[in-house]
Parts: sequence; C-alpha cells; structure tokens
Amino acid sequence: MNNKFIPFISVLMTISLIVFVVLQFYWIKELYTALNQEFSNKVYSAMESSTQKVAQLEVDKYLNQEYKNFGKNVIAGNGSQPTQTYIQQNTDSANRSTITFQKSIVESQNIPISRRGDSLKLTKLYTDEGILKIKKENTSEPLTAQLSKDINNNTYALREFAKLSASSLPIEKRVDEKTLDSVLTQELKLNGLNTKFGFAVMNNKNELTKITSKIFNEKKNKDSYTYPLFTDSKDRTLYTLALVFPDDDYYLAKNNLPMLLGTIMSLLTILGIYIISINYMMRQKKIAEVKTDFINNMSHEFKTPLATISVATDSLANDKIATNPEKVKYYSGLIKQENLRMKKQVENVLNMSKLERNEVKLFLKETDVRSLIKEITESFGLIVAQRNGTLTQEFNTQKYVFKIDEFHFSNALVNLLDNANKYSPENPEITVRTRNEGNWYVIEISDKGMGMDIENRNKIFEKFFREETGNIHNVKGQGLGLSYVKKIIELHKGQISVESAKGKGSTFVVKLPMG
Repeated sequence: MNNKFIPFISVLMTISLIVFVVLQFYWIKELYTALNQEFSNKVYSAMESSTQKVAQLEVDKYLNQEYKNFGKNVIAGNGSQPTQTYIQQNTDSANRSTITFQKSIVESQNIPISRRGDSLKLTKLYTDEGILKIKKENTSEPLTAQLSKDINNNTYALREFAKLSASSLPIEKRVDEKTLDSVLTQELKLNGLNTKFGFAVMNNKNELTKITSKIFNEKKNKDSYTYPLFTDSKDRTLYTLALVFPDDDYYLAKNNLPMLLGTIMSLLTILGIYIISINYMMRQKKIAEVKTDFINNMSHEFKTPLATISVATDSLANDKIATNPEKVKYYSGLIKQENLRMKKQVENVLNMSKLERNEVKLFLKETDVRSLIKEITESFGLIVAQRNGTLTQEFNTQKYVFKIDEFHFSNALVNLLDNANKYSPENPEITVRTRNEGNWYVIEISDKGMGMDIENRNKIFEKFFREETGNIHNVKGQGLGLSYVKKIIELHKGQISVESAKGKGSTFVVKLPMG
C-alpha cells in the first residue's frame, strides 16, 4: 500500500467508525426507551388493577364486617322493590360510560351510619331520574348483566354508600400495608413483572402517610409511578398510590440481556478490528520507512568501500605504483579490507534473514567462555585503542565452562562491543564484566557514551532501528546488530537487557544459562 494513502484511509475508517458507534448508541438509547415504556405500561396496568381490587376489598369489608348483613337487609327489605327501571348507556370522548336510569322505591329504610346507633332515614335510594358516570377501559362496553343487576337490586347504591361512608376514615383504617403489598405483588406478577418494589400511599397534599414500605423510604428520591387509590363521590382523588423500583434498570437489562450483549459484542468487535487495522497500517508505514532508511544506509555502506576499491584499483594500474612493492602491498591490502567489510555487511543481512525464517541452528559445545570473551575483547581492544580509548576486563566468575555456539556468540559479543564503540563520541571507555548469578553466567558491557532515552531503549532490539543524534543518523550501520544479538541470546535460552541514561552511557546485560 502506498504510504500517502494510509492517512486518507485512516481518516475514512475513523469517520465510518464514529458514525457506526453513534448509530449503535442511538439504537441502544431507543431500545432502552421502548423497554422502559413497556415497563411503565405494565406497572400502570398493575396499579390500576390493584387500586380497583383494594377498593372492592374495602367495600366488602364495610358491608360484611363493619355492618354485618346491612346489605342484605337493605336489599331484601320488607317493601316493594323498584317498580320500574329504564337504563341507557352512552360512551363519551372522555372514556366514561354515562348510565341514565329511572326508579321508584315505595318503602323507606333506616340505614345505620355508626356503631353508636345513629341512622339515616331513607325513603328513596335513587331519584326518579339519575345519572351515573362510570370510568371504563379504553374500549367501550355494553352495560354488563352484573351492573344492571346491581342497579336493579340496589347493590350499586350500597357500594356507593359504603364508599361515601369510608371516605371520612383515616387511610390506615381503609387499607393496611400487608394487604396492599400482597395485592401489588400479585398484580405485578400477572403483568410479567417479578422485581423488587417499594410502595407508599400519599394524601391529597402529596405527603406520605403511615402506609409506606421500608423500600420506598430508602428509595423515595428515585422516580416513582403514581396512580389514584381512593376517590370521593365527585371522583376527586383522596389518596395516591406510589411505586418505586430500585432495580428497574437492572431488571430491564437482565430481561433483554441477549440482545444487549449481542449489540455490545458487535460494537466491541468492530472497534477491535478498527484498532488492529489502524495499528497494522501504521506498522506497515513504519516498516516501509525503516526499510527505505535501511536501503539508503546500505547504499552508503557499499558506496564508500566500492569507491575505495576503485581508487586502489586505479592506483595499481599506475606504472609507478605497480613497480613499487610496498605500494602494491598497501593497495592490495586496502582492497582486501574493503572487500571483507562489504562481505560482513552482506553476512549480517543474510544472518538476520535466516533468523527471521528460523533457519539458524546452533552448534553447542562445551566452551571456556571466559577465555573466549578474553580473546574477543583483547582483539577488539585494538580498535578502541585507535580512537585513544580503553577497554577494561573484569572477570569475577568461578564457573565459566558450559555449552554455547562459539561462532554466533562471538558475533553477538562483537556487535555489542562495536555498538559501545560507535556510540561513544570521543575516547571510548568500555568495560566488560562477568559474574555468576545462580545458574546464570552474566556478562555486562558498559560504556560512557551518549546513552539513550526510555523511548529508544524499548526500540533498540527492533530490526533496522538505529539511534539518532540530532536530526541525522551520524553513526554508520544498518540497525541489524542488536536485533541479531537478541535473537542469538534467545536461541541460547538466555536474556538480554539494557540500562541507559541520556548523556551517561549504557550497560548491556547478557544472561546465559549454564545448565
């Protein structure tokens, strides 16, 4: 992929991801709104049924317990029943059924209204013409047989009388907490809601009454659902039933878990793919840049030796030099030196290629590692001495004979020494220390060069990476040496790390297992 298209594609992918995420969150929000609305509908349906049931329980209690057989006496009476009944039902836009009736009652009744003996003398339970307004469901229904029967035999009037009489009682006399809890639990379950709830009854001033559950008191600041509980003869609300659901969000999530999990997983998958793709493109871009840098460095590395060889060859063709044995020897040696230099560069590249393909096999044999290190450092010390530097050896090991691959280990050690030398600007001071650490043979190669910051410390073992000074690479190399070293040490089942500070030098620590 062309590097110049990577930023453009990254922007398009980012915009697409943002749009997708926004749409997903919008869909989740709409889904939650719909679920919450469905939940609310079920709650209000359960509250309506519950208030109706509580009101009916109150009437039944009043007629059958407070004034036992009162209803039977009034209904049965000793006189005539209504002589004529005419009923007509109409439904208006306010969802109310209007029932018009006519009755005549010829016998008076004495109706007790308290336990103290007070009574109400009633000659007519209905006026000659009356109108009843009954709130119905959303769909209009014809007058039921039961309602018609209730009006004919005066039961409806008795219920209205009981309702009127009870309206003056305190709320704790009309309903108790246990009954209300039982009715609400049953109706909520019938509507498919099986979750924890709290309830309370509030008066017409929106104040809490004694009928309040513990859960409601704990969660009274949470949004609640309200519905009229008791009304007076003019259909005005006397008390309001309030419900709270502490775990409503959890309940909605739990009951729609597969759908929500599917949405979240798809979102995370898309996000993961986006991150991986962007990271991959950035890595490819970086690799492309590094490879370009590598090619430029290799060209430079080959250019200098080739130029030297060319000059040396031209010099040997000169008759004056050709007849001078010393000059011939000098230029021949120069050609050989530069040729070996190019060969080394090619070998480094080939070795890294083999390492990448896992084609390098170690030939391990028992080796006096201390003697090998001493030999390599003494030889490399001559190179350091040419820069007026010093290479110090400190051998502190008791055990130093174990299996290694001499060839690759020697190359790795030379690369570490060469790295210390290259990044020491003037008069290198290099120290090689060895010690035993348990079953590990530890080698430390320290310098007092330019050092490096934390960012570069994490990258130096990457292929093609080279430390920069200023804005240019002012140290020759291909950035393969330390990458090669790391792989060789790892093939020996060892470890390599670096400690460094900018301007204070670096210390490479190599640990090799001796067992």
